[in-house]
Parts: sequence; structure tokens; C-alpha cells
Amino acid sequence: MPVMADCAGMLGAIGHGLQGLTSGFDRLDRAAASIARDTESERLASNAVDLLKATHEVRAGATVLRAADEMTGTIL
Repeated sequence: MPVMADCAGMLGAIGHGLQGLTSGFDRLDRAAASIARDTESERLASNAVDLLKATHEVRAGATVLRAADEMTGTIL
């Protein structure tokens, strides 16, 4: 039964990793479009911060996916 729990946890981790990637890329698209559209320096700074947040979200999601991938080999 522990193997089933591990598999369920793995699927959850994969889902969270994919959600992080999707969220990060969505934030990146919105910030890039806003930078292209807005030229106000105040908004530019806010959008630059969003770009950095998006980078961290994507990296975190990729790290979760990488860990889940490594764990798959361990479980099997």
C-alpha cells in the first residue's frame, strides 16, 4: 500500500509542478505584453518585478517536476 501512496503523491507533485510552470508563463506573458504597451516608468518597474516573479515560478515548477521525475525511478 505504501507504493500507491507514493504514486498518488507523485501525481500531486507533477500537478503542482505543471501548475507552477503554467502560472509562471502566464505571468510572464502578461508582464511582457504590459511592458510593450505601457511606457510609464512606474508601471515599468512593477512589470519588471512581475517578470522576476515569473522566472522564479517557472524555476520552482521545473524543480518540482525534476524531483518527481527522479522519484519515479526510485519508486519503480
